[in-house]
Amino acid sequence: MAIFQNREEVEAILGGFFEQLRTVDQAYLIYQIGGSVEFLFRKPQARIRWIPKPQDAPYPFEVAYGDHGDPILLTFEQDADTAHRFWLGRVNLQQALARQQVLAQGPLSRAMKLIPHLDTIYPLYHRYLREIQRSDLLEAVR
Repeated sequence: MAIFQNREEVEAILGGFFEQLRTVDQAYLIYQIGGSVEFLFRKPQARIRWIPKPQDAPYPFEVAYGDHGDPILLTFEQDADTAHRFWLGRVNLQQALARQQVLAQGPLSRAMKLIPHLDTIYPLYHRYLREIQRSDLLEAVR
């Protein structure tokens, strides 16, 4: 059974997490990518982007939904459930790329700079799901 039933749920949960992610210390890591990152989700379809902001902005990146029109440096395409498992820390990005569970377009080497920091980000998703009273999603996918 799918975790996310529709685009609105993907945007509310994953997009909401990204909104919160931009407020934490690790958000500055997005600058290391050097451009906008797009997440294309399948099953259900949704599109969420991280758009870097100037360093004097209140947050290091903006979260945009749908077709925003900004140039994209890096795109990750995956099922929404795969993304959920990834942010829970249950999907190894390198293996998912090799198995084509996640398709990437753009300079992937830039995104790989984030990998050493993911262990500090995964618990934030766990905490976020508890905060929005969706602890049920912590065990929904193994």
